[in-house]
Amino acid sequence: MSIRMPSSSQTRQTLLDLERTNERLAKNQTRIATGSRLTGPGDDPAAAASILNFGNSIQANTQYIQQAGTAGSFLSASEDAVAAAIQDNMRLQELSVNGGPDSVTEIDSIRAHLVSLANTQVQGKYLFAGTQTLGTAAHPLPFDDPTPTTGPIAYWGDTGSINLNVNSTTAVSTNLPGSTVFFGSGGQGSSTDIFQAITDLRTGLSTNNAALVQTASTNLSTVLDSLNQAQAELGGRQAGLLNLQDTLSGFNVTLKGMQDTLQATDYPTAATEYSQDQTIQSVTLSALAKVNKTNLFDFLG
Repeated sequence: MSIRMPSSSQTRQTLLDLERTNERLAKNQTRIATGSRLTGPGDDPAAAASILNFGNSIQANTQYIQQAGTAGSFLSASEDAVAAAIQDNMRLQELSVNGGPDSVTEIDSIRAHLVSLANTQVQGKYLFAGTQTLGTAAHPLPFDDPTPTTGPIAYWGDTGSINLNVNSTTAVSTNLPGSTVFFGSGGQGSSTDIFQAITDLRTGLSTNNAALVQTASTNLSTVLDSLNQAQAELGGRQAGLLNLQDTLSGFNVTLKGMQDTLQATDYPTAATEYSQDQTIQSVTLSALAKVNKTNLFDFLG
């Protein structure tokens, strides 16, 4: 009679199989607990790479959305300032028709308000200074009124444009230079300069110079057209940014959905595999326990 004893190689193989079963159990347990079917890149290298790419795209889009929001805040504040300047301009036009020498005080007040609007700040930056948003030691304000009521307004900004990237291929200008907004296309001292029109109107009313008042009134109409154009441009940029934010947000929703599809645990499959491996584990442990109890006397006995 021959006695067959389990070989050490068979035992080693059984132990290896048990180790693999335990690994599968651990992975499925993690998948069920976390909701992610990938416990490591090696589970599905292609899916892991796609998930990483989607995540990078979502992160980049989110940054662009934030940058578009920042740009929008500057443009919105600029539009509000221009809208206020339009209201001042309309009041000046009324005074050019109905005003007299006693209107000088109100005109001076409007002039001071317009200078204040021209020096509007948001987040510590001047909106109408071109690229000189922080001012300089010599000229901390972009607009200065060295001789109030009568003299020209000094502009210490520049005509530069501040561009902000809002996606990988598009940059949006977040500003209009103050010289463009308040001096107009003709430049300082021209018929498109609102401060020159104010000076002319004040002088004309205080000296009963009807011709100068009429010139100021005509120029204020030209200035109004220029301000309306500036407001429309600022509003158009904001609308474009809002559309871009909506588009990028939509992209992110789509990318997140694709990412979740690749990453999400298939709960029925994971639960079934987990149950099957528990059974395999139990059977294997039982078989190993019997092998460990077997000795020569069991066969002689």
